[in-house]
Amino acid sequence: MTLLKSVISCAMGLTLSAGVASAEVDFSGQTITVVVPFGEGGGTSQVFGFFRPFLQEYLPGNPLVQLLNVPGGGSIRGANQFHNTQTPDGTYLLATSTSTIVNQAARNPLVEYDLTAYEPVVLLGAETHWFTSASVIDEPYDFGPILERPLALYALNSPSSADLFHVWTFHTLGITGAKPIPGLSSSAGFQAFLRGELQISSHGTSNYLRQVQPGLESGEFKDLMSFGLIQEDGTVARMPYSPDTPTFPEQYERIHGTALAGDQLEAYRSINAIWNQASKAMFLPTGTPDEIVEVWRDAFRAILEDPDFIAQAAEQLGPTDVIIGEAARGIVASASILSDATITQLNEALAANNFTYRIE
Repeated sequence: MTLLKSVISCAMGLTLSAGVASAEVDFSGQTITVVVPFGEGGGTSQVFGFFRPFLQEYLPGNPLVQLLNVPGGGSIRGANQFHNTQTPDGTYLLATSTSTIVNQAARNPLVEYDLTAYEPVVLLGAETHWFTSASVIDEPYDFGPILERPLALYALNSPSSADLFHVWTFHTLGITGAKPIPGLSSSAGFQAFLRGELQISSHGTSNYLRQVQPGLESGEFKDLMSFGLIQEDGTVARMPYSPDTPTFPEQYERIHGTALAGDQLEAYRSINAIWNQASKAMFLPTGTPDEIVEVWRDAFRAILEDPDFIAQAAEQLGPTDVIIGEAARGIVASASILSDATITQLNEALAANNFTYRIE
């Protein structure tokens, strides 16, 4: 495995004076605090814990970088704490996951934070893959037998989490027999799939490569699709490590005979921004000076070129899309602010699956 890098540079037109000011930023003797709104040992802590020693090396002045875990409320407690104690001097940051974005996008009344108001430093993307058993379909990528099944079960942790996008995905494909089993985490759902209790399962990039690919190679599992990798020009690409696996838009067109378009395409792009493009992210507070923002972005750019980081990243992160700079701002906005049409689609999918939860 190699690290998939898609680094998008910062805004055009950076002035010479800003560049000079960036060179004057110095964190010598300071402690950098990264608020992680989840418990220790979780995915967000692991990802940014991996970056921590490299940040200490590449930030000017080689400051101490520490993670501050503030779990609670599905990341709301920690993100609210960051929002209400912002210090825009470059020493206080927020690390997020999809849960943090979903809480804001779903208009949770407990949310005080606003990701669109902060300065995005880096987005670390992921991918979502769906697969089934060889006992369900004979050929990979074939939804035909699943469309004909009266029942095809899959795991769903909670309809108020990012898992609700699974519900929208199957609803939009028109797979009426696909029914969620709530209360199952990703790992518990995969174990149920292995026992034959579920007919469809899903994994993110890392677990897909680690736990699913061996089963695909042996013929025990059959690939169905990935959600798709959105390119800079707006097109959707297959994952380089799984070039034969069709994307969600491709499977939609195969099933319906027409391309994904209109409100459904808009919803797809917003969901992709939440689920894939901004799977993990780091932000500086509102009002952080441009020169400090650029110093942080430059540190991540330097890390991506570090031979030691590259050697370790394949194992620690797996293939991931890395977005640095102003391009991240539009993605965060798309992820955090859902249109009324997208919310209507999500609520319709929830209603069709008999959930009482709704996005208000």
